[in-house]
Amino acid sequence: MKILKRTIFLIILSLLLSDICIAQEAEDHFKKGVGYFETRLIDKAIAEFKKALPLFKEDQKQMKAETYVTLANAYNRKGIHKAAITACKKAIEINPDLANAHYNLGFAYREEGKDKLANQEFAHYDELLKQEGEYIEIPEKPTSNDIDKSITLGDNYLKEGRFDEAIAEYKKALEIKPRDDILNKLGQAHQQKRLAGKSEGQPAKIDTFTGKKTLDEMPGLTAPDETGQDISIEDLAERGISYYDQGMINKAIEEFKEVLELDPEDVETHYHLGNAYADNEMSDEAIQAFKKAIELKPDFIDAYLSLSTLYLDTDLIDEAISLCKQAISANPDDSFLCFHLGEAYSRNKQYKEAINAFNNAISINPMDPETQYRLAESYYQTKQYDMALKHATQAEELGYIPDPAFMIDLKKNAVTEE
Repeated sequence: MKILKRTIFLIILSLLLSDICIAQEAEDHFKKGVGYFETRLIDKAIAEFKKALPLFKEDQKQMKAETYVTLANAYNRKGIHKAAITACKKAIEINPDLANAHYNLGFAYREEGKDKLANQEFAHYDELLKQEGEYIEIPEKPTSNDIDKSITLGDNYLKEGRFDEAIAEYKKALEIKPRDDILNKLGQAHQQKRLAGKSEGQPAKIDTFTGKKTLDEMPGLTAPDETGQDISIEDLAERGISYYDQGMINKAIEEFKEVLELDPEDVETHYHLGNAYADNEMSDEAIQAFKKAIELKPDFIDAYLSLSTLYLDTDLIDEAISLCKQAISANPDDSFLCFHLGEAYSRNKQYKEAINAFNNAISINPMDPETQYRLAESYYQTKQYDMALKHATQAEELGYIPDPAFMIDLKKNAVTEE
């Protein structure tokens, strides 16, 4: 009897621990998505929010609602307003008093030309903010005067040794208009903040715990500012990402390559370099960078996704199929890897295999409208018109804008099939 009780206890405990791990995974995806969103990597943010949604537990309803709202915000940024409307409505189903859900819903309605509905949502948003005591007027669009003001404040803070305030002001200026001179000021503020903690006359060293190395250990390389201050790998990588986010791809590549000269096993930098090469249409170099990232970190999902996308873009279909299978074996619960495998099979006209892959993706995350639509197209190719219509309709309900000619033909064939 004692053994039975102990067994039951262990089963219950394992289930509880499993739930906790899954809940934490949902939060991790959400936080990662927010990070991508704040750095304007909107597609990656959307992917993370979608990963998070099916993982939330019953006691995480509020966070699930907030994830729908941030997903809607990302969709609005991308101009996919029907999908934003769907996400907002799901958030409001969970919490009708979520102000940002009403704001994003109003914005999406307005962009869709539904002004009456938009005004209703904006009014609801204003009312909720007033009830919460958080109502503020929307500020006017920043101007060049605001840039100069932030730079001047940042310079003054830097002279006074108030490094955090200086960094905040330089970042404000960068958000208004990215410029090299502001980037250099930001780098200088980070350097001086780091050096302020050292004893006078103490040289810069490698941090053996973080792997940070400085330019004073690199012959022939100096910091970009006039102070001659040293700069760490972390600063180089951050500057490279800033260049990349601003579309200054060649400069980003230079920064990432400098990082890898110092630390050839920096996984994230290999990945960022791969993305920069891909954007610069340097496919061979991008493939090698992504492969190196995967070699160093075999469960690096984003590297798999970027490499499979590149393979598909360059018509290396067999390579894409092989890569996606490898990735799924290491990450069986990732819906986007399954989606990419389906895309590769579809490009190869292996529609039955594509159907299996897309269905696997939907079993993990049924909320992705593009997967639903690609599944519909694959069913259509195998003349399973009823199933095709079912998933095309679900894609449309989730905000996907289908090809009208495809839908007409699909409905006609579905009726004939009956």
